[in-house]
Amino acid sequence: MEFRNGCKMRKDKNKPGPSGMSRNDAFSLPEDWGGRDCLLRLEDLSVVSELKEELGGDALIAFSTPEFSAHAQVVYDSLEIVQLTFENVWVVFITMLPLVFI
Repeated sequence: MEFRNGCKMRKDKNKPGPSGMSRNDAFSLPEDWGGRDCLLRLEDLSVVSELKEELGGDALIAFSTPEFSAHAQVVYDSLEIVQLTFENVWVVFITMLPLVFI
């Protein structure tokens, strides 16, 4: 996401909205492309936490149920993996798969 949002888009004069700049620049500097800043400024960031809780809390952005996550963590811990890396993640996954779904 950081890389993609930092890449400069090609210039297209027929396109509505920004072009010829990165998404980060277009978002941060709307006046550079004729846009306007429509962000709502929050004085009290606790409002965001309250809204998140009303909408479902951490479950709102969870990929699985708390029960499944706990079970998968027990299985992972039982394997005594020293370090999870890109090199071993697939082996860990295929090792865990039958143990998680017994």
